[in-house]
Amino acid sequence: MKSRRRGSPFTDQQLIDLHKEGLNDREIAEALGSNCRTVNGRRRKLGIESTMPRINHRRFLELYERGLNDPEIAGALGMKGGTVWCYRKKHGFASSWNKPSFTDQQFLTLYGKELRDGEIADELDVPKYVARYRRRKLGLKSHGYKRLFTDQQLITLHGEGLNDKEKGKRLGASKEVVFYHRNRLGLKAIGRRDTGWTR
Repeated sequence: MKSRRRGSPFTDQQLIDLHKEGLNDREIAEALGSNCRTVNGRRRKLGIESTMPRINHRRFLELYERGLNDPEIAGALGMKGGTVWCYRKKHGFASSWNKPSFTDQQFLTLYGKELRDGEIADELDVPKYVARYRRRKLGLKSHGYKRLFTDQQLITLHGEGLNDKEKGKRLGASKEVVFYHRNRLGLKAIGRRDTGWTR
């Protein structure tokens, strides 16, 4: 075996020794002051197997078909995202960054139940911003917050002479929410009622 190839900054034996220590091509290149491509080419010429972790193809397919992207697959397999990226590219799989993890029909079914973005996200096991993005993409309005009472219920209680705090207790809402809707309806505030207590 030649000790050093012409123009090479390292010997074959140095590469072999570092490979035996379990270093991958990138780590060997760093240790020898070379580049990854040179180390990879020399390792192949020497007939040495790569120390890159092996990916279980069946497990990869299972995760890929679930819509996971490279970093998510890497996390599930306990390896680096770059390793998964190389494996995916080598085997001709398209990037799953834009691959939806749920269908429009699944989203519409949950939206039809009048769930808000956060609730839909929880059901689909995705971040809230993903559900919000899909809703907007489908041209749907947010369900917003559900009202605890109707305008007519508020008007009826107002007619009974109750103040905002008392209305809130009856309606199961805060006095601030009652205040907002009372103002929106143009109803005048009712002060505290005389309880008969004097100083």
